[in-house]
Amino acid sequence: MKNKLLTIFQVTITVFFIYYTLTKISIYKILEILKSADLLFILSASILYFLSQIISSERLWFILKANNLIISSKENIKLYMIGIFYNFFIPGGVGGDAYKGVLMNKKFQWSLKKIYKLLILDRLIGFGVIVCLILVFSCFILDLEFALKFGAILGPLYTFLFIAGKVLVQKIFDNEIVYNKAFFISHLIQILQFGSIILILISLGVSDNYFTFLYIFLISSVLSIFSFGGIGIREYVFFTLATNTTVSPDIATSVGLIFTFSALVSSIPGLFFLMGVNSKKKLST
Repeated sequence: MKNKLLTIFQVTITVFFIYYTLTKISIYKILEILKSADLLFILSASILYFLSQIISSERLWFILKANNLIISSKENIKLYMIGIFYNFFIPGGVGGDAYKGVLMNKKFQWSLKKIYKLLILDRLIGFGVIVCLILVFSCFILDLEFALKFGAILGPLYTFLFIAGKVLVQKIFDNEIVYNKAFFISHLIQILQFGSIILILISLGVSDNYFTFLYIFLISSVLSIFSFGGIGIREYVFFTLATNTTVSPDIATSVGLIFTFSALVSSIPGLFFLMGVNSKKKLST
């Protein structure tokens, strides 16, 4: 029942924000913008995003190994991609991480409770880094004069956030041994995704406001968990927050659409891996 309610909630949120955003923009203009976009830069942006997902799978692999759940890097990537596919195409319901956990449990006979605990830890460390970056970006976005003074305490502040996260991981998960490296890997993931956003902006002819768009992207990353694959909310966030830039709402919305497209393309390998898993199940029955 809870899964059904979550599914209904996510689909409702997705449909609402898609509809709302479409009523505020010109679909014709969006199509014209997308037609004139530089495909080479869009392809490069998609590659960077895909690489960020590979690095994400490596973060999980490291966490699993550190907790004596041994799996090959290749097998881990396959399961991770299946999870991405589920998260993008299946709202609510089983969910990508839950299904990934079930597959690990069946294949390796690992404790399901331990698997889910580590999957949540992996997600929370990544989420925590995004929140840290939002706090830092906010200081620069909201008040430039303050940001100049803030620069002197940026190091100490980030150190405090890092330590606070480590303490929380220790208290909640009793697993601080993985924190340092996972925290660093999460920054690498964000750098790759920042590169993806910048390449998308370049493909659309945008030559400024990069910092602001990265800030918008971070906010959309947090809010996108409430919708089906991030669809709808991401475009709405780009459309709404970009009003403070010199970029038109139509172009800003296009940035969100292209990034969603990159995420969609990156999830497709998970479909083929999933088909392989299902075919093995049929052969064994």
